[in-house]
Amino acid sequence: MARRVGELAATVAEEYAGDASRLWTEAADGADLRERISALPGFGEMKVKALGSVLAKRFDVPVAQDLVPGHPTLGDVDSAQALTDYQAAKKAHKAEWLASKSAH
Repeated sequence: MARRVGELAATVAEEYAGDASRLWTEAADGADLRERISALPGFGEMKVKALGSVLAKRFDVPVAQDLVPGHPTLGDVDSAQALTDYQAAKKAHKAEWLASKSAH
């Protein structure tokens, strides 16, 4: 994990002059933001959606709106109760997804 964080910090330092907010403030649109986040070390589709959701829902970043999936995300969490609700919804969503996957 420490190596991953170091790689991430190095990428932000090199690509964005140490200013991580440039990822979204300089993104042309949702597709560009998705590409920028995906290029970060350790960021797969799930983390892209999670970060996009936080940016859109908690920080009102317009270009991040396209990254918000149709299921609950960390972007919905703003209190201890919301965290409990998110964890329950995430568990239910995963169960539905696994059930639909095994049905095919």
